[in-house]
Amino acid sequence: MPYCLIPEDKTPTDALRRIAHAELSDALKLAQDPGAGSPLHALRKSVKKTRGLLRLLRPVFAEFETENAALRDAAAGISALRDAEVMRLTLESLAALPGNTQAAEAAATMRAQLPPLSETGPDHSALTRFSEEIAQIRHRAEHWKAHEKGWHAYAPGLELTLHQAQKRMKAARKTLSDSNFHRWRSRIKHHWYQARLLAPIWPEMMEPQIAIADRLGEILGEHHDLAVLRHAVPAHLPEPESDALDRLIGQEQRAREAEAFHLGTRLLGEDPAALSARWGHWYQLWRAERN
Repeated sequence: MPYCLIPEDKTPTDALRRIAHAELSDALKLAQDPGAGSPLHALRKSVKKTRGLLRLLRPVFAEFETENAALRDAAAGISALRDAEVMRLTLESLAALPGNTQAAEAAATMRAQLPPLSETGPDHSALTRFSEEIAQIRHRAEHWKAHEKGWHAYAPGLELTLHQAQKRMKAARKTLSDSNFHRWRSRIKHHWYQARLLAPIWPEMMEPQIAIADRLGEILGEHHDLAVLRHAVPAHLPEPESDALDRLIGQEQRAREAEAFHLGTRLLGEDPAALSARWGHWYQLWRAERN
C-alpha cells in the first residue's frame, strides 16, 4: 500500500492504521527473511516512516509518546551496522576528493583500520528482538485512533513540525554547533515524511516541497555523518594526519551548511499557519472530488 493518503481512507484513523500496518509488516518481513541479505537500511526506513506518520498526527494521537519511544528503541538495537557502513562511505568519499593529498591519504588509512562490517553488524538475536518488538507494536496499531477528523487531524502536527524546524534552523545558524544541525535535520526529515503523506491532495504542487525537504535532509545527514567521523578521527590517526583530515572534514561541513541554509530559507520561509491553511484548502478540494 502507498505511503500516503488515499481516497479509501475515510478518516485519519483509517490512514493511520493502514499505513502503520503496511510499514511495520514490511519491517517484519525483512527482519524474518533469511534471504534478504543485509536489510538494515530498509528496516530502519520502515520504522522512520512509521514515526513520521505518528508525528503528523501527534497532537491528536494520545499514544504518541509511548509508541514513538517503542519504535525508536526497536530501531536502536539494529543501528550498529548502518553506523559502521556510513563511516566507511564517508571516509571513502573524502579519500576521493582532489586537491588535498595528505587528508585524502589519512582518510584512506583510517578506512583501512576499521573492522570488517561482519564484525559490527547485529547478530541473529538482535533481529529476533527487533521482530518481537515490531510485532507487538503492529498488534497495538490495529487499535490506534486519531481523535479528530478531516484536516483538523493533520493541521496541528504539520504546523508544529514546521514551527520547530524554523526554530532549529535559527539555532543552527546562531551556534553552528553539530548538535543543533542534527536537531534541525530531525524536523526536516519529519516534514519530508509529512509532505509525502499528504502529497495526493495536489501532487504537482507538493512535489517541489518534497524535493527540497528531501535534499535538505540529505545535506544535513551528510553534515552529521561528518561530525561523527570528526570525533572518531583522533583515536585512529597520529596528530599530523589527524589534523589534516580534521581540517578537510571542517571544510566539507561548512560547504554543506551554506547549502543547507539556502534551501532551509526557501523551504521554511512561509508562516506555518499560512502553509497549513493553503494545504487544508487543497485537502478539502481533494476530498470533495472523491466523494
